[in-house]
Amino acid sequence: MILAKNSFLGIGLAIALLSPLAAKAYCVPGPEDRPETTLQGGLTTAERDIPGGFQGQWCGMRQVGHEPLALRGSFGDVQLMGLCAYASMRDPSNLALPTTGTSVIDMRVPSQPVWVQTLRTPAMQRAYSALEIQKNIMVAAFKDFGPNGTNPFDIYDVSGDCLQPRLLATTNTASGNHDGWLTPDTNTYYGVPFGGQTIQQNPNRIDLHVMDLTDKANPTQLLNWNRLQLPLDIQARTLATRNFHDASTNNDGTRLYLALYGGNNALGGFPADGSGRCANGLVILDSSDVALRRPNPQLGFVSFVSWCDQQIDPDFGDGSTAAAHATEYVIHENGKEYIVSTDESGAGLDGEWNVHPRQRTFSRLIDISDETRPRVVSTFKPDVNDPDNVVRVMTEQINGGMLHYIGFDDRYKMRLVFYAGANQGIRVVDFRDPEHPKEIAYYKAPSVATTRVGENDFTRPDPRYDADNCLIYTGWNQGGLRILELTDPEYNPCMRRTARGEGSLEGAGRRNRTDFEFEAKRTKHGLKGELELKDRAADAKIRIKELTFLGSVRDQCGSVLPTADSVQFEGTGTYNGADASFRVCVQDNGKGKRGARDQFHIVCTSGCTYSAGGAIDGGNIQVRQPKEKHEDRDRDDDDDD
Repeated sequence: MILAKNSFLGIGLAIALLSPLAAKAYCVPGPEDRPETTLQGGLTTAERDIPGGFQGQWCGMRQVGHEPLALRGSFGDVQLMGLCAYASMRDPSNLALPTTGTSVIDMRVPSQPVWVQTLRTPAMQRAYSALEIQKNIMVAAFKDFGPNGTNPFDIYDVSGDCLQPRLLATTNTASGNHDGWLTPDTNTYYGVPFGGQTIQQNPNRIDLHVMDLTDKANPTQLLNWNRLQLPLDIQARTLATRNFHDASTNNDGTRLYLALYGGNNALGGFPADGSGRCANGLVILDSSDVALRRPNPQLGFVSFVSWCDQQIDPDFGDGSTAAAHATEYVIHENGKEYIVSTDESGAGLDGEWNVHPRQRTFSRLIDISDETRPRVVSTFKPDVNDPDNVVRVMTEQINGGMLHYIGFDDRYKMRLVFYAGANQGIRVVDFRDPEHPKEIAYYKAPSVATTRVGENDFTRPDPRYDADNCLIYTGWNQGGLRILELTDPEYNPCMRRTARGEGSLEGAGRRNRTDFEFEAKRTKHGLKGELELKDRAADAKIRIKELTFLGSVRDQCGSVLPTADSVQFEGTGTYNGADASFRVCVQDNGKGKRGARDQFHIVCTSGCTYSAGGAIDGGNIQVRQPKEKHEDRDRDDDDDD
């Protein structure tokens, strides 16, 4: 251990003399934040190993809700549909236990998620990165290779009650499923095995298998593919590694993007002679035959870029220390098509201060406007992964991790990328300027009872974004499901919503009705709004004079549900003249004969005991969503009083 440490120190000193200064983090801590105290993305051993366990660190984010899932561990993947979340498991797990499988979670109150049931059909027992939802179809494939030579695959319909998914079919895929992709039209599934024989050992090895799901009740195998179908010169560059890893397609399914999982620090093995050092990167295939269901479909070669080919960031070295882990297709808000990539390595998964410097794994933004010549336009890495900082990492024992799994605010109009960074937690990066990404928030979860001594809980699956409520669903290996949100209105559009309205709640007779009027919005000066309510039956008068919160619905709000047309605001004021605090939730259900009645709910949270709510009788509630923060500012320039 001492020799290894001294070796790293020597390397670090040499790099420090030759490299530029590390990039700065852009998250400005707020009053409720608990920011990192060392290098961006880092956690010192002293902080991690305190008595009682690590207490968490965050900046620009906060936790809204938590479902620990009985601390069962081995978190697999998470998907969303309506007001439901689905959380799967990976190995190690006991398949015989009734809690092993894919949890169905009621999210009608985001701050209080409820685990309703566990799906235990063959694939759902151990669905990992092949748990997918598109439109109203959910599919799952058993992680890697299934028991007794099987490779289970399940198809569910979630178009009805999302708490009661309806099983449509269970079958087997042609090979294993470490990762999977369901095309946006729900008609094609791509599965990527991991492990097994190398291509040299078995020229018939399946690198990718494809299923036809057009008939959801009767899925059929469509084709199998391996790298020997690539042009000979490309084959030669890919043969040295065992595995591919990630798969995604464009929106119409006519292009397929694969991560080639090689390099000299890949899990699953790599050639000891170093011949696989550049067998990593992005492969683009033409999948038009599959998407259009042409006879005898083939996957045509478009291009390959190895991580050794383009090094716009000198800190990445020669590109050989990490395997391509994710290659996710997006359309940027500027209208261009890109691939967002991450890497994986044993050193990054370990994360210890004396191990993680062995890797150089970063995220890349790859411009595929010319798909025959993909071009890396920018990279992102936390400072703890910068080789300039090896000396400090080693002397201060700063543990790290790696950018690993990926989620987006909108895959087809992407600005923000949510990275699940293993021991580095969730890292949120703004790619509005594609060539100059900047981190704007992060969240590292506190340890739980099952977090082992000398570790902190790490996040593994792709984060999922609930755009209606601006909530980020994240999975933690020991701690279960955590629901997060960004706290800067620049990046959280739900905090920029406006709400106003007036109306009545029905009482026992017209004379006993409850009348209310309110307005709530965010201006360039902060929150602004008020509410007045008169409940004749309860002889109660409420006035809210100052707002303290405005955002999406997350707490218990009676009949008001978390939707794109709902708002929760909180404030202080008076109840019959005495100081009190309140929570108000409103839901705009539209106008006209077909629209349901708007909903209103109020509860006293301190200083009194009062609640009322339901469908309004007369009046109208309006909830609006400005597209950009500057629109609020422009509108409110003359709104001073």
